[in-house]
Amino acid sequence: MERFWRWTGLALGRRWYLVLAVVLAITAVLSVGLTRLDFATGQDSYLNPDSQEAIDNVEYQNAFGGEAVIQLLSMDAGHTIDDLFTENNLALFADMEAQLRQLPEVYAVVSPLTALQWSEAISNGPGTASLISAATRDPDQDAREIRNSDVALSLARLNAVEDRTIGDPSWNEFLLFGNPGYASGGGGVTSPAPSDRQIRPSLAASFPNQNAAVGAIVLNGNASLEELSAGTEAILAITSQFDFDNVSEITTGTPVYLKEINDYLQGGMLTLGLLAFAVMTVVLLLMFKVRWRLLPLLAVMIGILWAFSLLGFLGIDLSLVTISGLPILIGMGIDFAIQVHNRVEEEVVIDRAEHPIMETTANVGPPLVAAVVAAVVAFLALRVSQVPMIRDFGVLLAVGIVVLLVVGLLVPVTVLGSREWRHRTTKRSDSVTERLVVKLGSLSTRWVLPIALVSVVLIGLGIGLESRTKIQSDPLRWIDQGSEVVADVETLEHTVGFSSTLGVLIESNNVLAPEISQVLTEFIADAETRPEVVSSASLVGTMAKIIEVEGTTRLAPTSDELEAIIEVAPADLTRLLMRPDGTATQVNLNLGPTSLEEQAVFVADLRADLDARLDSVEVAPASVLGVGLDADQPAIRAVPAGLAVVGVGLLENLTANRTALTYVALVGAALWLLIRFRSVTRAGLTLVPVTLAVGASSAIVSGLGITLSPLTTVSGPLVIASCVEFAVLITARYIEERERGLPPRDATNTASARTGRAFFTSAATTVGGFATLVISPLPLLRDFGIVVTLNVAIALLAALVAMPPLLVWADERGLLGVGSDATEGSVRLAAPLRGRQTAGAAVGVVVLIALLGFLLVDAQVDDAAAVDSTYELVALPTTTTTTTTTTTTTTVPGAEEPPPIDPADYGTERPPGFITGLLFDLLTGEGVPANQAVCTSEILLTKTSEEALAVDIIGFSDEALAPVVESALECRVNQALIDATIAVARG
Repeated sequence: MERFWRWTGLALGRRWYLVLAVVLAITAVLSVGLTRLDFATGQDSYLNPDSQEAIDNVEYQNAFGGEAVIQLLSMDAGHTIDDLFTENNLALFADMEAQLRQLPEVYAVVSPLTALQWSEAISNGPGTASLISAATRDPDQDAREIRNSDVALSLARLNAVEDRTIGDPSWNEFLLFGNPGYASGGGGVTSPAPSDRQIRPSLAASFPNQNAAVGAIVLNGNASLEELSAGTEAILAITSQFDFDNVSEITTGTPVYLKEINDYLQGGMLTLGLLAFAVMTVVLLLMFKVRWRLLPLLAVMIGILWAFSLLGFLGIDLSLVTISGLPILIGMGIDFAIQVHNRVEEEVVIDRAEHPIMETTANVGPPLVAAVVAAVVAFLALRVSQVPMIRDFGVLLAVGIVVLLVVGLLVPVTVLGSREWRHRTTKRSDSVTERLVVKLGSLSTRWVLPIALVSVVLIGLGIGLESRTKIQSDPLRWIDQGSEVVADVETLEHTVGFSSTLGVLIESNNVLAPEISQVLTEFIADAETRPEVVSSASLVGTMAKIIEVEGTTRLAPTSDELEAIIEVAPADLTRLLMRPDGTATQVNLNLGPTSLEEQAVFVADLRADLDARLDSVEVAPASVLGVGLDADQPAIRAVPAGLAVVGVGLLENLTANRTALTYVALVGAALWLLIRFRSVTRAGLTLVPVTLAVGASSAIVSGLGITLSPLTTVSGPLVIASCVEFAVLITARYIEERERGLPPRDATNTASARTGRAFFTSAATTVGGFATLVISPLPLLRDFGIVVTLNVAIALLAALVAMPPLLVWADERGLLGVGSDATEGSVRLAAPLRGRQTAGAAVGVVVLIALLGFLLVDAQVDDAAAVDSTYELVALPTTTTTTTTTTTTTTVPGAEEPPPIDPADYGTERPPGFITGLLFDLLTGEGVPANQAVCTSEILLTKTSEEALAVDIIGFSDEALAPVVESALECRVNQALIDATIAVARG
């Protein structure tokens, strides 16, 4: 290999013009890759695409759209939500909705007006019919009477409204507020005090209280981060144009703060990268006392361009984690160019080598390659992570560090070779940093034992503290906590009690089946009793709350009732409530402020609850739910989904094998160093500053109370990579000086004096690159910058202070395998092939391979096989329904005519049904005999049903009353009494 390095140095120096042309050509070609870079979607970055959670969430978003931008309308002082629907506001709502629906990124728009329009459509028929149906279905007699009274009150309130148009105060009040507190009697309806009115439970998600209304603009499901950001920006631009009467407006929600992250990715990180270059420029100007001292910046700029261009060709998307590799690679990559630059001038001025470029490449190349391979191994340990964006981060760093090594050797060697060929450097200025490095490394070998003990204690402390650190995986806590976005989310939480949602995806052959309605009714009612749940929205839940009356039996909506309200739902609501093919529906739970740890517990409980409920469902052989299913496919499938589940999944993935990342990186790097050095001692001493830094990392995080984020969890492998580089270069230079014949102490002093300037400069630039993250307004990056900056500083001090006495101590005892006689040629990192060093290394390699294998196996998380959730719509059994259409009986010639009706054959007890009972009361109140009234009711039910009557009889139109009049006449009720009864009913 020495011949290769010397030939490379000679070729690069002499053919500088050709090399530079090739560099320019490669740069031009690779720059195309920058155009292929894309930003990853949130879920693709957080969850394994093959995991059940990711598959379920993709299907959930395909069916019901993605995240929702929340529009909060807070009523001004002195106003309540029934003042929201003024004539001007109605026009504004219509205009705003029309504009929002034109956006290609928008899936559905549900404004407060949309919710009220659905309430109106339900009140005009299906709701009343369902209330009456519930009264007949309730198994408890006392409950039936309560329900009948509630229906009577509803009809009385309904009939008291003259103008049933949204915008009319009386109609607004009827639609928004339930019956509690209202009373009928004396020919009118008495209203409660405004503050005592209760929002209809079915509207709680849109109107959480009398002082606020909530609208939702749902974005397309499974959208990329750029699409989500563009859609959110367009939504914010539209909603800001409208100034509603009597309210103040805030538009916020998950997409808004994800947009904030995306904006920072595409702008803020570039700013940090430029700032890192500025800091490095200052460091180089002040500390790197050489000719053309800014040359390393040129090398690292080219290297960064090549690295990110290759990512584009490799198809690796950028995320908040991967993009943070920019300042990291800048900080680490500049070190290569600095080391090469410093060594060239050393060879020219101090050693006066005949071929300084060849000597540089031959002596600096092998240690840099050894250090980079160790760094690549540490970075690739991130592939063990369960989080896709962290795995991609490992690839980015591994690719980037290799590219930066190539450029860090290529550019300085070529440029400086050309310079030295034409204008040789004649002097090298004295450096304070070199004298300081010699001083730092002058500790006596008596300190070896304390250093070793501190190293062991710190790594043990780090292991012990790992479990105490907390992880923040809530994206809201990743952004600037002083931003308006965070303030808006906090306002939303304070005003309505929730700011996040948890979806439940329900799939079957037909989600309107009664078995599903029964399960979901009970599930929703129980879920809303939990402290985490503020309210919910769903098809079954809406209907269940409409027919719910305090003091009565909880009833599940019938299939007909669900079908009736979905038919009158606005189109946007229909898209959110049920998949068009009828095989999926959702329950949306609005969650109060909770940590992701608490949400994880809640989601786990929810899964267990759903599984238990579904396991208890007995699907009859004739049920549509079992048609066409495989033997192992569930008849009903219900799973949590949505961003809350993604967040919980991210938390689980982060904690699943977080500590394994550091240990795999450490053992992997140790294995490589053992193979490269062929010496347990050389490899072990190189790892001393690494263990010091890794142990100090956990102690610092715990001591400062820093909450880890997805980015901070990767600091372990990153610190290992940085520390190994310092340690390998120091070890290599010590070995080189010893091979030249210097005694141990002189060798370490010479190595420190010769390399001190490069080490301090490269460390200062590396720390400067990381430190730029500290000024980021995003806590995610700021905490990461603090942790890594401190760790790199500790690593540098550990390498400069601890390694010299350790190397001298080990060398004096013959543990390094370095010969005492001077040798010609470049540095030889590996110990002699024959001897105790090789034997010990062989044993160490076997042990480390076994340990690495154990760690890799232990780090694996077994995922259950994905569940097949394909269902095809199976129609429910057809039920025969009657209508109020009057039928004329035609007597077939020769057939016997039915006998006339005799009212005397009927009883006198009031019928139990609500409508028939009301008809009995009205007829007898006008003097109709009880048996005739009973006869009218029973004959009427042969023509239609209570439910159909409830739908049609509202308003007491002539068409609706036709079957009533016909039945009364058949029961021999006097026409005058019929007319008088109708007059009383119409008020």
